[in-house]
Amino acid sequence: MSRTLENLERDAFQSFWNDGLLDLMMGLVILVMGLAWWQGVAVMGAVFPAACVAMWYPLRRRLVEPRMGFVEFSGAREVKNRSFRFGLAGFFTGTMVLGLVGYALWSGGVLSRPAEWIAGFPLVLLAIPSIFFALFTRCRRFFWYAFLMMVAAIELVMQDLEPHAGMIACGAVIVVSGVVLLARFLSKYPRGGAGPV
Repeated sequence: MSRTLENLERDAFQSFWNDGLLDLMMGLVILVMGLAWWQGVAVMGAVFPAACVAMWYPLRRRLVEPRMGFVEFSGAREVKNRSFRFGLAGFFTGTMVLGLVGYALWSGGVLSRPAEWIAGFPLVLLAIPSIFFALFTRCRRFFWYAFLMMVAAIELVMQDLEPHAGMIACGAVIVVSGVVLLARFLSKYPRGGAGPV
């Protein structure tokens, strides 16, 4: 692939993520995890991210592709996409297992009570995928989401608050950002406004 085509594909790939759907899903995941933690129904917080991943493709086909068309990237880009998805799934699986094992050890009395800074740890773990998204999509707003979560994590520790408070606050902010981006996208590109690319 020539340098010009690589640049075009890179720009197209970046714009692929500017409809706000990923932001909305990401915010909903964090918000629901925080609400589940708050209400003591951790199972919901564990299941909902998988549900969001499953809903993303159908929603994209229904909301985005009728307006922007379908983009088929090069084989090399698709390999990177697949590797990123597997890496992200591995990261979330690893953190979930780590959290469950840590909780089981703590509740079983094997580990002592967590230190005060542990309240900010869930948001730090959620900020890491946001940084991955920023690097992968080249969309800087995901860096801002990560920064927001890191600041909220520090605030939780300083104010001696429970983790769910920061998760709910950050999730709500990211949901609003996603809704605004998606609303702008839907108003800017009416249905049927673009054909296949």
